[in-house]
Amino acid sequence: MPTPGYGFLILGPLDRAGVGAALSALLRQPVDVGDEDDDERDWGPVNCTVRAVGGELHWHLDVYLDAGIPGPPPEAVAAAWLAGRLRTVVAYSALPLPPSAYWLVGPGGERTRARIYEEDAGDRAVYRIDAVERPVAALPGLRVAPLPEVIAGIGCRRPSRIGCARGFADRRVLGRLGAWEGMVNRLVEGWPPDGWYPATYYREDLGTRDELADVADAELVPALAEVDRRFREATVDDGGQALAAATGRPVPGDRWWWRRIPRPLPWEGTPGG
Repeated sequence: MPTPGYGFLILGPLDRAGVGAALSALLRQPVDVGDEDDDERDWGPVNCTVRAVGGELHWHLDVYLDAGIPGPPPEAVAAAWLAGRLRTVVAYSALPLPPSAYWLVGPGGERTRARIYEEDAGDRAVYRIDAVERPVAALPGLRVAPLPEVIAGIGCRRPSRIGCARGFADRRVLGRLGAWEGMVNRLVEGWPPDGWYPATYYREDLGTRDELADVADAELVPALAEVDRRFREATVDDGGQALAAATGRPVPGDRWWWRRIPRPLPWEGTPGG
């Protein structure tokens, strides 16, 4: 049996012959395109099952590839190819992020993140586009806004200094140390996945550092000191002014980490801002 390959949502009327030709050219294989209730399918090495959906997008494509297909392109490449060949908008899931996280790609290859909710209307699924990070010319009127949930869904590399404290008894404190280092890793690595970070998230991370302020365990202190060193090296002291302005709340004046910010500010120039 074939194994799943791609899952796409398509805008507008569906040209089955055009879908088949585009996928065939991409994969260099003949492609069968048919409805999900069609029992007379030609199950070749590549087949595409289509079903109508509701909402701002109109068709769902399940593309299945035989395990023997050599070097199939990544889903992002396939989506851009299909959008260009069909001159339409194609959406695909931004896994492993939350279920509502998608990419939208336009006919010219332009791409933006999108928040898309799936609803069950009984006879068919309905896909509602709640927001996009950048305007989509083919879908005017969509709400444009940052989508911070994708940040939480993308993990940074695992903390490097926590191993020295594996025997520490208070797992909650150890978890906070891991969270603090995780934020510093994000900072040093340029704020993955999209190069920005909300000021509210940054403030919460500094609150996590507050919870570590009274740590005096001999095994944990060196790890905390190393993370703090990396944080200092990657930030500058502005007295807490930028964070206070961004969040509308003053910052504590008695703790050095609240006075430090990265440059450029990761919450300036956010997608959709």
